[in-house]
Amino acid sequence: MSHPRTPTLKRTLARTPAGPSRAASQGLALIAVLWLVAAMGLIITGVVKSVKTETRSSGQQRQSLQAQTQADAVLLLALQNLYFQDNPLRQATQSARFVFAGQDTQVEVNSLNGLIDINNAPVPLLAQLYAVAAGLPNDAAQALAQATVQSRETTNAKGLQAKFDAPEDLLQMPGFTYDLYAKIRDLVTADLKDGSGRVNPMAAPQSVLQVLTGGDTGRAAALYANRNVPLTGMDTTVLNPAFIDSSISSSIRLQAFVPMGNGASLVRTWDVLSVQDRRTGLPWRVLGKSLTLSTSAPN
Repeated sequence: MSHPRTPTLKRTLARTPAGPSRAASQGLALIAVLWLVAAMGLIITGVVKSVKTETRSSGQQRQSLQAQTQADAVLLLALQNLYFQDNPLRQATQSARFVFAGQDTQVEVNSLNGLIDINNAPVPLLAQLYAVAAGLPNDAAQALAQATVQSRETTNAKGLQAKFDAPEDLLQMPGFTYDLYAKIRDLVTADLKDGSGRVNPMAAPQSVLQVLTGGDTGRAAALYANRNVPLTGMDTTVLNPAFIDSSISSSIRLQAFVPMGNGASLVRTWDVLSVQDRRTGLPWRVLGKSLTLSTSAPN
């Protein structure tokens, strides 16, 4: 018995060609490969850029470390010159150059009472600081000055006044924001051990002189420019006598300026007290150190 043929099925299969489906698959594969190549290109570009950035950053860190080492070395030379060669600080400010490892570096030495002493400054001077340097309204500046004095005079468990160990301790006061602190931190100190609460204008930076003049920028600039000029010098009669002092403090600030290229300098700062350090036997005690980058030339 013979079986009937199924021509309909054969015709249906014959109408389903394999060619176009294979071409579509190959096209998708090609697109996938192209996407993969593009993605790998982006990854490689990112890796190369990252390596270059890290290399540049490592070079900058190495340069900064070398500059800091240079600065610390010349500051030690400056201290040796002051204390071991019987050459004490006889002026409120002085400048000298020291050579170490073949590099010439400028060092400035200032009596630390050229800054505003937050542990001893009177309320009117603190209020003027907050008004001029921080831009607070007079009433707010006066209130904050009163709060500062109250905070430093609070007694601890031993019955001693709390005082401020560092300028950043001001941030512990209610309402004392970091924005406010950033505006005054370079004008103040907590390291004066023999402070009268007044400022020696001969050692003061121009920003502090601007506070002492009540915000008169032009007069502050003139005072700063003339303070080391022979014969004429600084006319301190224009300043409030209750705010100024002519003594030289036993606490000093040394700053080394190491050129970094493009007009910038790495500034290494040491605050030093002129008393013997029992730990090292040296005739000075380092109270604090800081490191900044300056785009302006040293004075």
